Amino acid sequence: MVPGTNEKTWTYEIKSLDSSSADDDILGIDLSVERVSRGVYGISGSFTLGIDIDESVPFDIEGTAYRSDNGVNEYRILPFKMARQHLISALNGFYKEMLMESLKECSDMPVFEDKFEPPLEKRVYTLTKCQFSQDGFPNHLAEGFYKVVIAGSGCTDWQFTVIAQVESKH
Repeated sequence: MVPGTNEKTWTYEIKSLDSSSADDDILGIDLSVERVSRGVYGISGSFTLGIDIDESVPFDIEGTAYRSDNGVNEYRILPFKMARQHLISALNGFYKEMLMESLKECSDMPVFEDKFEPPLEKRVYTLTKCQFSQDGFPNHLAEGFYKVVIAGSGCTDWQFTVIAQVESKH
């Protein structure tokens, strides 16, 4: 194994977050970007789930990523995608593999060993200055602005969009 071959050649800074929900009684989202330290930002806030969600509740989720050279010109779709699936499937797949480790120290989101056991309970979930691990992402990313859109449909339509700037470490 060659030293340094698994190191990320890039770093990121969260620039903005925008969210919306068609029905705040089912899913209310109040998240924002918060400064953690100089040049370091995380996501803070809460989302309120107004219903218990199990496999019988229509609650699909999908994710799409885009990139722009400068954040002003048109964003182009990237091959990084989370296919539309039920929220419970996403918790057992994408969430467990990509987000759970990062969120377990800064939020009260579910943490589980093998498989998430529904329901996702009706309650307020909070995040405090959450930053996200680069594990699971490519070692090399082109500099520019990346937009990730996570959207849901079913018993309500909702969406949140995060824009981050990626820069080379060197």
